Parts: sequence; structure tokens; C-alpha cells
Amino acid sequence: MLYLSPLITQIVFLFAFRARHRPTSSHRRYTRISSPTCTASTMYYLYYLIFLLACLFLLLSWNSRRIKNSPRPQPDSPKRYPPAMSPPMSREGSHSSQDSFSSLASTLDRIRECTIKLAFIPRSIIDAEINEKAVRDILAEKNIGNKSRRAELAKKIVQSAQKLFTILVMSKKVDYINTFLDRGIHDDDLPFKLDGNVLRTSQGQEVLVPEDWDYEDLEALEAKQWRVLVPVFRQGAHYDFPEQQIFPFVGKESAKSAEGGFGRVSCERIHADHHEFCEPPESKSQGCKVAIKTLISRKRHLFERERYFLQTLGSAGPHQHLINLLCTYSFKKDNHLVFPCADENLREYWKRTELPDWNSQNILWWLKQMVGIASGLSVIHKLTRAGKQSSKKLYGRHGDIKPENIIWFKKRPGCTDPNGILLITDLGLAKLHRFESRSNDLDATTCNTYSPPRRPGERITRAFDIWGLGCLYLEFATYAICGEEAIEEFAHLRGNDDPSYIINTDCFYSIDHTRVRPSVNEWVLKLKKEPRCSPVLCDLLDLIMSQMIRIEPRERSSAQSIYRRLNSMFEEAESNPHYLLGDYDMSPRRELKDPKESTEASPSARNVSLGSSSTYFTPNGHSLGDAVHNARLLHLNRLDSGMQSRLMLDSDDSWSMSEFGLPRSRGTWPQVTSS
Repeated sequence: MLYLSPLITQIVFLFAFRARHRPTSSHRRYTRISSPTCTASTMYYLYYLIFLLACLFLLLSWNSRRIKNSPRPQPDSPKRYPPAMSPPMSREGSHSSQDSFSSLASTLDRIRECTIKLAFIPRSIIDAEINEKAVRDILAEKNIGNKSRRAELAKKIVQSAQKLFTILVMSKKVDYINTFLDRGIHDDDLPFKLDGNVLRTSQGQEVLVPEDWDYEDLEALEAKQWRVLVPVFRQGAHYDFPEQQIFPFVGKESAKSAEGGFGRVSCERIHADHHEFCEPPESKSQGCKVAIKTLISRKRHLFERERYFLQTLGSAGPHQHLINLLCTYSFKKDNHLVFPCADENLREYWKRTELPDWNSQNILWWLKQMVGIASGLSVIHKLTRAGKQSSKKLYGRHGDIKPENIIWFKKRPGCTDPNGILLITDLGLAKLHRFESRSNDLDATTCNTYSPPRRPGERITRAFDIWGLGCLYLEFATYAICGEEAIEEFAHLRGNDDPSYIINTDCFYSIDHTRVRPSVNEWVLKLKKEPRCSPVLCDLLDLIMSQMIRIEPRERSSAQSIYRRLNSMFEEAESNPHYLLGDYDMSPRRELKDPKESTEASPSARNVSLGSSSTYFTPNGHSLGDAVHNARLLHLNRLDSGMQSRLMLDSDDSWSMSEFGLPRSRGTWPQVTSS
């Protein structure tokens, strides 16, 4: 029917024409007189209407045939991912012979999309877009060579000039790929360097560019190459990057950065295509979180010293509680060290968890981490140079033990503990030296809080670290027994021991460097009277004060000895619940959801007596049970007779602990209420 439409249209048009030109009056005698209702004009309009309908039918028939013969959309079109999260794509790419767009335009669009979302083109995108089929299609569009020549060129480009071809695609200079290949220019010759009006390879060889290129073309080529020449970081490698280098970072992990006396630390995420570091499987597609330490000093020997120490430490084999160096690089005169990025440091961990739950799992984890830290420090204190048969002993020290340099990982390769793991980090002060010179360093500038007493000109030894480790463990025990706020109170008490009215220090030794501050000894005695101070924690406090926090360096035990003693305590605590938990009442804890509920839950203090049963509440409302009778005695003994009488007779529930000289909302001593 469709093919008869033109014929019908012609017949209808012919009849309409004849009706329009009927015989005039002179010829009417030869014709039959027509009916009044069927005039020539009426017939003309009728034929004209039929003509229009025929044209409309013809148009609709043609359109239906075009739709029927047009290619249908492909149901399985490739899924697009954001470049920063894109999984590695197959080398077959996303080009199809049925694409209505040109291969060159499609490739250029995808590359341009990457440069908008990121500052660089990920390796997987280059592999996906610049494959042999895509290159053949682009060469065919540009009429470069015959079919066999294009196949040969495409294979050569993918194997040795993939990045060069990508740069030419971005610069819209694909036509000149043959020129570069014929002159022996490949990916190994990148990056190009513009020297005046001369383009040179990375080896300094002059590149003969096409005659019709001007200086702007050379500038564009040099600038755009850096979006492709993005490094792939490898374990243990060092890189010297030029000033134009673009890094494969896809966003900061934290808005804040830490800064110490020797470097600034910021957390970044490296694109998944551009690193070869070991990381948890669930985070591989998201990239690798790293901590980048930028040394404040630009002195090369300081950078080389820390790098050498970390490499020597790693050559002895990875230690579970020592941070491992991933790689290093220099950029714009700054030196950088790349480490795994921790979730937080120990100080932040204490503040976040405040008063931890008292159970066997937590106590064993605390002890296990202390054992691991002591083990890691013992490895630092005694190392051997790797790679030599007759290796000589190398003695190391950390030099800056403090909570900020102990970091916590929730998840880490090789760690199966649900509570995570603690690692020693920041070896900026660490040194390796032989026996005869291991104590001759005088350039350390550590935090005064955790540094030992030291006379002017006195040499630094490995015992320096033992003092700092003892201070760290004492704060750790304070956190375990009384909570994080008690650590701040402990520091305040140490500051009160300082007779100086200008600057109060919170170090652990007296101002004359001759003895441990009285507040430290008093604090340890108070901790031992706390109900949460189990036998294993009492032994820990004794170990700290007898073998670690000692004025004379020779009286401090070695890290290996501390490790063995702690490990023995840990093993006994694992097998002996009473040694681990003591007589502490582990009754179910009551959570107070409303702050007002704390006053309602606390009965009047008027009936408090030495023989009555009492309930204790920590500042966050946790019931401690009936096993803290000694703590109540401690509070009452601290009061004078007048205050004791008022405490026993007062019927007002709103009395304040501060009126009796007791700490308020510090988390150190339980508040007393009758039950």
C-alpha cells in the first residue's frame, strides 16, 4: 500500500486539475448539463481534500518505516562510576561499532569528565579508554594508515605509548602520533620539558615537533601531560617529584592536621589505582588512607636519618605495635614520609571513651596493648643492620614517648581484636648508633611532661625512653581505674607541686631533679585504694614506680625486662579471674538517660553511717555497687569533724561535693549517697 501512495496521489491530482479546467460556455452544447448540487467548484475542493489526505498518509507511512529500521538502544550500556571510586575497567573499553558518536569524541568526553571531577586521569580510565580497539577507531577517523597499519599502530601505542597517545588526545593532536613514534618517542621519554622554544624528553633529548606547531601548542602539551603522569606509590620507594607534579589524592580524610616539634601530619586518601599498599579488602575500592608527615626542617640529613631508622626497623620484620613506613617523597624542597593513617592517638582515645566499662575484655586489652608497646620499644632499643653477614649491633631509642605518639587503629591488617590495636609512631627523634656513641646526643627537644630529670650536658640514653614509658603507663592505669578526667586532675596536682609562680610544669620529678614529686607517690597510693584497682593493676603500679619512674637512669629496667614482666602479668590475668578483676562488684550498670535523673536516683545522705550499705555513682551516673566501702571511708577521713557531722545529719539532697573539699565531676573519686 505504501508503494501505491504516489500513484494514487497523481490520479487524484489529475482529476482535480480536469475539474478545475472544465469547458467554457462555448462548449457547453457538447456536454451534458450538470446537476446544480455537483458543480465544478465543489468537485475541485473534494479532489483537493483527497490530495491532502493522501500526502498525510504518505508522510506517516514513511515515518513508521524509518522508526522500524532504526537501531535499537543497547540494554546493557556500561555503568559509569565517579572517577575517584571507579573499579578497574576492562581493556575492551566502552566503545562500540554501533555508537552514533565518533570514538575520538567519546574518548575525549570521558577524559574531560575525569579532569573536571579530579585533577588527574586515573590509571584504570586510561586503560579502559585507550585500548587497541578504541585506538584503531580513532586512527580510522583520522584516516591514518590502512587497516593493517592501524592495527599495528594500535598495538604499539597500547604497549609503549599509551600515556603519550592520551596526552595527544587531550591536546587534539592525534594526527601527529605517527610523527612522535617515527622519531622514537614513547612513554619512557615523558615528562616533556619546555626549554625555551625547544621541547625535550626526560633524558634531555630534543624532540623535533611538527613545523606547524607554535609555542602555545608546546605549552599546552607540557601542561596537560601532568594530568596523565600521576605516580603509583609503592612500598618502600622514594620519589623526587617536580614542581608541576599532580598527586592522586581524592580528598582529605580530616579537616584538621596535627603539628609537632618536628613535622606536620595530614591525612589523605590515595586513589585505588595509584598505590600498591596492603589494606583491608573492604576499603580497596575507596582508596588508601595515609598520614603524610611533612618535616618542618628542610635539612636533608634529618630526613635521611628518620627514613634510615624506619627502613632499618622494617628490615628486621614488621612488628605489630610499631608503625611501618609506606614510602617517602620530596616535593618543592619539602620532605615527606607516608604512613598508614590511624583513627586517633591515645590521648584522643582516652577522651572519647571517658570512663571505660569494667570487664575482663577491656582489662585484658589494656594489658595486651601495654605488653605490645613494651615489646615494640625493646625492638627499637636493640637492632641489627640488615643485609650484612657480620652485622654489628645498632642501638636505637625513640626519644619522645607520650600518648600523642601512640596511635590507635580500629582495623589493621593482621589485627583480629575487636578493640583495635595501639602502635608506637613518630620516630622523629629516634636514632641508631653503635655502642660507643649511643648516648652522645644532645639535640633532643622533647615534651617536658614525659621527659626524665636531666642535668645540663647529660647524655641521653635508652633509659630516657623507660621514664617516658612509665609516665605513659601511669596515666593509662589512671584512665583504667578512674577515667580520662582523672588524668587531667593528676596533671593539675603535679603542677601544684611546682614552687615556681611564673610557669607551673606538670612533669613527674621535682624542680631540683633530685626526687619524684610527692603528688605522684600520693596519687599511686590513692589509685591502689580505688575499688577498680584489681591485683593485676596494683602490680602494674608497683612495676611503674619501682623499675620505670626512677630518678637515677641506672635504676630503670630495660625495655626487654619490662616486656617480660608485663607479659607474665598478662598471662596470669588471662588464667586467673580474681587476679584480673579482684573483688570488684560487677553488678549490672544502670544507665541514666536524663541528667535530672541522677539527682532523683541519689537518695538523701542523712542516713550515711560507717556500717550502712551504700551505693556509689560516678559522674556519668554508673552504679559501682556495694564493694566500695573503703572508698567511703577515704572520703569521710578527708573531712574535718564538723563536715562529717553535717554529712550525716543534713537532709538536703542538693549538697555539693565541692563544699567538702572533694573533687566535683572529675571522675576520680565516687560520690557518696546512702541507699
